[in-house]
Amino acid sequence: MDLDALKRTLRERLDTLTRRVSHIESDLRNPGPKDSQERATELENDEVLERLNESERGEIAEVRAALGRIDAGSYGQCSSCGTQIDPRRLEALPAAGLCTACAS
Repeated sequence: MDLDALKRTLRERLDTLTRRVSHIESDLRNPGPKDSQERATELENDEVLERLNESERGEIAEVRAALGRIDAGSYGQCSSCGTQIDPRRLEALPAAGLCTACAS
Protein backbone atom coordinates (compact mmCIF):
# COMPACT_ATOMS: atom_id res chain seq x y z
CA MET A 1 0.00 0.00 0.00
CA ASP A 2 1.40 3.40 -1.01
CA LEU A 3 0.87 5.44 2.16
CA ASP A 4 2.19 8.65 0.60
CA ALA A 5 -0.41 8.47 -2.17
CA LEU A 6 -3.07 7.61 0.39
CA LYS A 7 -2.10 10.61 2.51
CA ARG A 8 -2.37 12.88 -0.53
CA THR A 9 -5.80 11.46 -1.34
CA LEU A 10 -6.99 11.88 2.24
CA ARG A 11 -5.63 15.43 2.45
CA GLU A 12 -7.37 16.33 -0.81
CA ARG A 13 -10.62 14.93 0.58
CA LEU A 14 -10.09 16.88 3.80
CA ASP A 15 -9.56 20.10 1.83
CA THR A 16 -12.71 19.47 -0.22
CA LEU A 17 -14.80 18.75 2.87
CA THR A 18 -13.44 21.77 4.72
CA ARG A 19 -14.34 24.05 1.81
CA ARG A 20 -17.85 22.55 1.64
CA VAL A 21 -18.42 23.03 5.36
CA SER A 22 -17.25 26.63 5.06
CA HIS A 23 -19.71 27.26 2.21
CA ILE A 24 -22.56 25.59 4.09
CA GLU A 25 -21.88 27.62 7.22
CA SER A 26 -21.78 30.79 5.13
CA ASP A 27 -25.14 29.91 3.56
CA LEU A 28 -26.63 29.23 6.99
CA ARG A 29 -25.47 32.63 8.30
CA ASN A 30 -27.07 34.56 5.43
CA PRO A 31 -30.58 35.77 6.25
CA GLY A 32 -33.38 34.38 4.13
CA PRO A 33 -36.09 36.21 2.25
CA LYS A 34 -38.73 38.17 4.16
CA ASP A 35 -41.83 36.64 2.52
CA SER A 36 -43.33 34.02 4.86
CA GLN A 37 -43.72 31.33 2.19
CA GLU A 38 -40.20 31.92 0.92
CA ARG A 39 -38.96 31.90 4.51
CA ALA A 40 -40.61 28.50 5.14
CA THR A 41 -38.81 27.10 2.12
CA GLU A 42 -35.58 28.70 3.30
CA LEU A 43 -35.97 27.07 6.73
CA GLU A 44 -36.41 23.65 5.10
CA ASN A 45 -33.28 24.28 3.04
CA ASP A 46 -31.41 25.32 6.19
CA GLU A 47 -32.34 22.02 7.84
CA VAL A 48 -30.92 20.11 4.88
CA LEU A 49 -27.75 22.21 4.97
CA GLU A 50 -27.37 21.60 8.71
CA ARG A 51 -27.63 17.84 8.20
CA LEU A 52 -25.09 17.99 5.38
CA ASN A 53 -22.81 20.05 7.60
CA GLU A 54 -23.04 17.48 10.41
CA SER A 55 -22.37 14.62 7.99
CA GLU A 56 -19.37 16.33 6.43
CA ARG A 57 -17.98 17.30 9.85
CA GLY A 58 -18.17 13.61 10.79
CA GLU A 59 -16.28 12.66 7.65
CA ILE A 60 -13.69 15.36 8.38
CA ALA A 61 -13.10 13.77 11.79
CA GLU A 62 -12.75 10.32 10.19
CA VAL A 63 -10.25 11.57 7.60
CA ARG A 64 -8.20 13.37 10.26
CA ALA A 65 -8.18 10.21 12.37
CA ALA A 66 -7.00 8.15 9.38
CA LEU A 67 -4.18 10.63 8.73
CA GLY A 68 -3.24 10.35 12.40
CA ARG A 69 -3.17 6.55 12.15
CA ILE A 70 -0.90 6.78 9.11
CA ASP A 71 1.47 9.07 10.99
CA ALA A 72 1.37 6.79 14.04
CA GLY A 73 2.03 3.69 11.95
CA SER A 74 -1.24 2.03 12.90
CA TYR A 75 -3.17 2.61 9.66
CA GLY A 76 -4.98 -0.54 8.57
CA GLN A 77 -5.28 -1.88 12.10
CA CYS A 78 -8.74 -2.02 13.65
CA SER A 79 -9.05 0.57 16.42
CA SER A 80 -11.35 -1.72 18.36
CA CYS A 81 -9.98 -5.27 18.16
CA GLY A 82 -6.51 -4.68 16.73
CA THR A 83 -6.82 -7.03 13.74
CA GLN A 84 -5.78 -5.97 10.25
CA ILE A 85 -8.58 -4.34 8.27
CA ASP A 86 -9.26 -6.08 4.96
CA PRO A 87 -7.44 -4.13 2.22
CA ARG A 88 -10.62 -4.20 0.11
CA ARG A 89 -12.43 -2.34 2.89
CA LEU A 90 -9.64 0.24 3.06
CA GLU A 91 -9.73 0.62 -0.70
CA ALA A 92 -13.46 1.34 -0.57
CA LEU A 93 -13.30 3.39 2.65
CA PRO A 94 -9.77 4.77 3.08
CA ALA A 95 -10.69 6.44 6.38
CA ALA A 96 -12.06 3.23 7.92
CA GLY A 97 -10.75 2.67 11.42
CA LEU A 98 -12.70 -0.48 12.17
CA CYS A 99 -12.68 -3.93 10.61
CA THR A 100 -15.92 -5.18 9.12
CA ALA A 101 -16.80 -7.24 12.21
CA CYS A 102 -16.34 -4.33 14.62
CA ALA A 103 -18.10 -1.87 12.31
CA SER A 104 -21.29 -3.95 12.21
